[in-house]
Amino acid sequence: MKLIPSEKIEMKTDLSIQEVRDILANNIRPKKKVFLSFTREKETKRFEGTFKDDEFKLQRIVVGKKSFAPQIIGKIQGDTEDTKLTMDMKLRFSTVLFLIYALGFVCFAFIMGLIGVLNQETNPILLIFPFVMLVFIIGLVQYSFSNEKEKSIQDMKDMFGTDMLKRTKIK
Repeated sequence: MKLIPSEKIEMKTDLSIQEVRDILANNIRPKKKVFLSFTREKETKRFEGTFKDDEFKLQRIVVGKKSFAPQIIGKIQGDTEDTKLTMDMKLRFSTVLFLIYALGFVCFAFIMGLIGVLNQETNPILLIFPFVMLVFIIGLVQYSFSNEKEKSIQDMKDMFGTDMLKRTKIK
């Protein structure tokens, strides 16, 4: 299990490269700015982001703010028989920065607690709290990313009508 999750996905479809381009273009909207609204529009697209020159950078449209939803960076590659989509699913840079900050704070709290225990000024039971916070943060990230990743993969499969999928972990 990695601290910052990511995964590389390859998907093959029997559709031509132009059909894949058309499907992607019809299912991606430009990224919207964040604003406060009391009404919700009916969404017809599945993803938001950019698509240009057979390369795309997108994210699944979700209701609310889901910071751990994967950002999908990929490209389309044509073959003689089928079309292959290669996608890297990663956390957004701002989310990674927040995780580094949060984990750094928890580690700092643990080190300060450890120094207090070694100097016999604090109770050793207090070291449990930073450990619980660390496990909670890592568990939240892993669960949320995995859940949203599976939904994004399913949306891609539905768009292209394929189950031909190969997963490899990014090293």
